[in-house]
Amino acid sequence: MGMPGGVPILFREVSVAPGPLLETRNVIKRFTGVIALKGVSFAVETGTIHGLLGENGAGKSTLVKIIAGMQAPTEGEILLDGTPVVAFDVKAMEGHGVFLVTQEPAVVNELSVAENLMLGRWPRRGVWVDSRRMYDLATQFLEGTGLDPRASAGVLSAVDRRKLNILRALHSGGRLIILDEPTTALTTADRRALFDFMRRLKANGVTFLFISHYNEEILEICDSVSVLRDGVLVVGGQAVSALDSEALSTMVLGRGLELFHRARGAAPAPEEPAWRFLDIRGRGLVIDRLDIRPGEIVGFAGLPGSGAQETGRALYGLLPVSGTIAFGTQTFRIPTDPATALKRGIAYLSDDRLKDGIITIESIRNNIVLSSLSSVSVAGFLRPARERSVVERFFEMLAIKARSPDQAVAALSGGNQQKVCLSRLLATGPKLLILNEPTRGIDVGVKEEVHRIVDRLARSGVAVIIVTSDLDEMLRTVDRVILFVDGRPVGDRAAASLTKDEILREAFSTRPGHTVRKFELEAGAKPA
Repeated sequence: MGMPGGVPILFREVSVAPGPLLETRNVIKRFTGVIALKGVSFAVETGTIHGLLGENGAGKSTLVKIIAGMQAPTEGEILLDGTPVVAFDVKAMEGHGVFLVTQEPAVVNELSVAENLMLGRWPRRGVWVDSRRMYDLATQFLEGTGLDPRASAGVLSAVDRRKLNILRALHSGGRLIILDEPTTALTTADRRALFDFMRRLKANGVTFLFISHYNEEILEICDSVSVLRDGVLVVGGQAVSALDSEALSTMVLGRGLELFHRARGAAPAPEEPAWRFLDIRGRGLVIDRLDIRPGEIVGFAGLPGSGAQETGRALYGLLPVSGTIAFGTQTFRIPTDPATALKRGIAYLSDDRLKDGIITIESIRNNIVLSSLSSVSVAGFLRPARERSVVERFFEMLAIKARSPDQAVAALSGGNQQKVCLSRLLATGPKLLILNEPTRGIDVGVKEEVHRIVDRLARSGVAVIIVTSDLDEMLRTVDRVILFVDGRPVGDRAAASLTKDEILREAFSTRPGHTVRKFELEAGAKPA
C-alpha cells in the first residue's frame, strides 16, 4: 500500500476490490503431543474489520502467528488476494502487506515520531540519514492523524503509541493489520479515539484482523467475527449486526455464560473496621480516612489520574506517600516497599502481569512460591515438601490448566497466567488483597472464575480492594464503590444502589474543567 507521492494516509481516495484479502484453507498446526489448530478455514474481506474470538488457549495466538509468518502451518494453506503464500517468515509476510501490532506497542522512546514511522527505512543521502527529507515525507504522511513528526515518541499517550504502530505498518506497505488486544490499558476516551482512527483507515481500504476479549468492543468496531474453540473454527465470518453480547459469549464458550453476582451483605461486618487508612498524603493523594472491613470487597473507581489506582499502589509501597494504617490493635506507617507490605499482610496484583506479575521463563511452581519463600524454607534452605504442599494447594484451588506445576509459565494462556499471579499472592497469606484490573486480557469464562475465587477469599475474611475500569464488572462483584476525583475519595456508596452512568457522571461533573455534557457525549449516556 505505502504512501505513493506522500499523500496523507487519511485522505487517500481508493477503490476497494470486492472479495477476501486473506483466506485460510484447512490450516492444521501440530506441536509435540498437541494439535493446536484443526482444519481452520475462514476469510477476511478487503476493507473490513474482522474480529477473531476465542477463549485463552483456543488457538487464536497460533493462528495469528501463522498469518503473520512467525510459524508455518503443518498442513493447509494461506492465501492473500487468492494467491497461496509459499514462504512463512515475518519479512515475507510483511512483504505481502501483513503486519502484526502486539499489545505492547513497539516504539523506540528515544527517537522521534518520524524516525519511528520509518524505522530502519529512513531516506538516505549517501551513508547518512536525510533528516530533512524524512521529516518532509513524515509530515505529509501524518497529516490529519494528530501526530507531530518531530515529537519524541517517549512522550506519546498510550493511544498515540498504538496509532504510530499502525501507521508504521501502513507506511511499510501494510494492507492487513492484525491488532492483538490493542485496547489494553486504554481509557474509554482513548479506546474511542483508536476506534475512530480505525474506521477512517477502513474507509480508505485498510483491512484489520481484531482480537479482543471484550464483547462490547467487538460489537462496536467489527463488521464480522470468526470464533475458535479448542483449535476448531466454530463460527466463520458471522455478521456482527445480527449478534449481541450474550450471543458472542455463547459462541466463544459453547454454552450460555452465567455472570457472577456477589451476594450483598454476605461479608462479615464487625463493629470496628479491620483496616483504617489515615492521613495519606503525597503524589497528589489527599486521603483523611478510608475504612475497609474484613470479608468486604470494595471497588475503587475514577478517571485516569483520579487517585483510584494510585491509592492501591501507595498502600503496597509502590508510591512514596506519608500516612498510617491501623489494623486491629496495630498501627504502622504506610509501607515504603512491597517487602514491608507483604510482612504487614498486604498483597497487590499488578494490572500488567507480564511486566510485574510473573517470570515467564520460570515454572509455575517457582512463580507461586516467589513471594513466600520464607514460609517454605528453613534457615535459608528450601524444604521441597513444604514447597510442594503450597504449590499443589493453589494449583488445585485455582484450577490452573497445565500439564504440571513444572511447566513454564510462558506456555500458559493469559487466563492461567493470571491464576498463577493470584496463587503467588495468596501463598503469602494476605489479610488485605489489592487487585488492579484483575480480569484484563483474559477471556469471558476465566473472568467469571476469577470473580468467584475473589468472592471465596472475601468470605474467608480477607479484605479486598478492586481497581478496574470495567464498571459493569465492578458493580456486580463488590460491596461498596469509593469514587476518587483529583486524588481524593469523594463518594462511598453501596454497589447495589449505583449504576455505571451514575459513577461516570459524578466522576466527570466533579472534576475541574469537565462537564456532565462532555461525559454524556463521550459515553453515550442519556442527558439527566
